Amino acid sequence: MRLLVEPKFDLYVDVITDEAKKCKDVIQLQWGELASVPPDRVKNFFVEAFERRLTRYTLPHGDLELRRVLRKKLADKNGIRADVDNIIVTIGGTAAINFVFRILAGDGGYIVIQDPSWFGYPGIARYVGARIYRIPENEYSYESLENAKKEIEKKGGTLRIIVMNYPSNPTGHVFDVSTMKEVVEFARDHDVLILSDEAYEDYVFAGKHISIASIGGLDNIVSVFTISKTYSFTGLRIGYAVGPKEIIDAMALAQVHTYISPPSINQYVARRLLEENIAKEIVKENIKLLKENLRIVKEFTEKNGWEISEPKGGIYAFIRLPGIDSVEFSLKLLRYEKVAVAPGADFGDCWKDWLRITIAKSKSELLEGLRRIEKQYNLTTCTKPRG
Repeated sequence: MRLLVEPKFDLYVDVITDEAKKCKDVIQLQWGELASVPPDRVKNFFVEAFERRLTRYTLPHGDLELRRVLRKKLADKNGIRADVDNIIVTIGGTAAINFVFRILAGDGGYIVIQDPSWFGYPGIARYVGARIYRIPENEYSYESLENAKKEIEKKGGTLRIIVMNYPSNPTGHVFDVSTMKEVVEFARDHDVLILSDEAYEDYVFAGKHISIASIGGLDNIVSVFTISKTYSFTGLRIGYAVGPKEIIDAMALAQVHTYISPPSINQYVARRLLEENIAKEIVKENIKLLKENLRIVKEFTEKNGWEISEPKGGIYAFIRLPGIDSVEFSLKLLRYEKVAVAPGADFGDCWKDWLRITIAKSKSELLEGLRRIEKQYNLTTCTKPRG
């Protein structure tokens, strides 16, 4: 039997996570999960949902009441004006990205992503039949996109989607307004979609998060958001997207033929999280922790002569350890020091001596993880053959 998808993990971080879950006392710095948890009162929302008998399918676009609350959030917080018909609720932001890639580029179309970039983009692209073209994230511009389009056409391909992730994973890069305007202009001129991935919208270290759709409108932009990061609630699996009605409707069709609709109880809980403005108390404490932990990481990397990509937001530190092979090093780090990290090789071919660690852990856990990384690095570089 011939399979179109190879039945094994296609990312080293997945292999490392699989092994880490089988071991005890592993410091897990590889995944984007915040150390904090939602307040205890959130458990009452699940009971409320059950008591209201919200145990059935919802609309393929998602629960109408939740979408009304999201419309208000998008207007008040993101400056995005939309109708409920422009909004879809999905199982996490990842599902929304999957659907967009599938319906616009699943026939072999090209998707521009940042370099380095979250490993989910090329992974999803391979799964749905799309292709990837990378541009260094600090070089996004009208000219660079035009050059990319020409290169893609030389290969016989067509540019369909430009991904913008900000604050980005893994570097914490944030696009400035002038760059956003150039990308919007290019997208309009060439009828290309911008997929704006704003999962880390609440974790900007200086200034205010600006959504590109507040500048360019909805015509050529689908913006994707998630409950996971804002509310420290990755297990709730609720994300949402806003964009042109035609694309949102196509995403709803993909959704109904994948899993009908997101879980009704989880959608109710997401609505209550938004209505009660629980993000305010969670985000404030998380930002404080992230800034303090970033300071610790920067001091540690400076002491060791390592390089760090200075994040402007997000929940990660992307660190270069000269002379390592990130995959080999990460596997040894897990085996001998019981620390799990994400190898730089997962983020692009140019990042094989880099590691991504989350800074959203307790200070003590992060410090111990850094000490063990330092120990393994010293052993690795001291035992390498010379000459």
